[in-house]
Amino acid sequence: MHIAIVRTEFIKARGGAERYAVGLARAWLEQGHRISVVCTKHDAADAAGMEVVTVSRPKILGPFKHRWFAARAGEAARETGAEATLCLARAYPGDVLRLGDGLHRAWLGARYPDLAQRRRAFLNPRHRQLLKLEGEMFLPGRFQLYVANSAMIRRAVTHMYGVDPSRILVIANGVDSSRFHPGVRDRRAELRAQRGIDPGARLVLFAGMDFRRKGLIEAARGFVELARTSPDRDRLRFVCVGKGDTEDARRLMQEAGISAQARFLDPTPAMEEWYACADVFLLPTMHDPSANAVTEALASGLPVITSGENGARQHIVAGRNGVVLNNRMDAPKMARALRLMLDSAPSPEAVARISRVMTTQENAGLMLDALQKAQAMRGQKVTAPPYTQSGNRAAMLRALKRRMWAEGDTRDYREVFKAMLKQGQ
Repeated sequence: MHIAIVRTEFIKARGGAERYAVGLARAWLEQGHRISVVCTKHDAADAAGMEVVTVSRPKILGPFKHRWFAARAGEAARETGAEATLCLARAYPGDVLRLGDGLHRAWLGARYPDLAQRRRAFLNPRHRQLLKLEGEMFLPGRFQLYVANSAMIRRAVTHMYGVDPSRILVIANGVDSSRFHPGVRDRRAELRAQRGIDPGARLVLFAGMDFRRKGLIEAARGFVELARTSPDRDRLRFVCVGKGDTEDARRLMQEAGISAQARFLDPTPAMEEWYACADVFLLPTMHDPSANAVTEALASGLPVITSGENGARQHIVAGRNGVVLNNRMDAPKMARALRLMLDSAPSPEAVARISRVMTTQENAGLMLDALQKAQAMRGQKVTAPPYTQSGNRAAMLRALKRRMWAEGDTRDYREVFKAMLKQGQ
């Protein structure tokens, strides 16, 4: 099959979402499929054997650059003559849209939990344009199917945009099993020695590419609290791998007198080696559809502590392969979770088995099935669940949202609902 894949940047070193895009494309290429990549820029090695179409996203356009890319990338994918189009970024039209970047609307809710702050944020043209574009992704005719990488995102799309749940498939992230597996820990002593980490050290690992969203400052507070309450304080180590602002985290460590026990490192292409060195992976993210770092860590046999705002929580069985934090801002609870995993960590093999993380090949197979299913659906009229006068206002509002989405009605569904109630409909 000739498949067009749309991704803003096709460079696996950029982050988890980009690594997923490259891994998926290469898995399909190895199966004999023809791949066309539509992107703003790419790495030649990552795209080897594929056809690449470059679409601009001029910075000079400011908040409008996303819309510029969305329409032109979708058209460029169509012009490749591909039999099916998978969009891994905000672009249209296509057969399947994978929501790996999550929803901007959900992110705003997490970033600005206070209603007044959120309303002020809406004055930012960038947020307004992204929200407008995001809404258009779910209009009839844009895509046949949507793929969420977690049940959390599936619920959010249904609730926020009224999309029929039957059109949203949940396909979890896949990981490269040749890199991320419990066997990487067989070299633990060697890898620790190479990095100057004592054999008896208790290492807490944090990794990400957007430290504010991923929760570096919250992770630092949790580690400081762990050090403050631990009898083995001198054995504790904190390692941050990634790119972002570390100033506040460094200051916290210094004020607590443990700056010598913390290291802040640049991104590395050998992340699996740090999973082997660590005792627990900590990611108190503000909002994440399903953090690739979490599934990679779990597949490597490393227990994980993350927030309830991370869709990857679906892989965690409380106390057995990690802990899900109900409040990522609660440093004492985070410290207790860290202590639990440090003191009673299951074996790497048990962590990987309990987590049930799928491989890149398994994910590629399910994504191919989704594309083929979407192909078969072309031409079908989108129908919404019947509007109901059940008396349940919440159910009525959800049904109205779905009906308006199916009909391509772009009015504010809340205002429509109020008018219908006034008219006694």
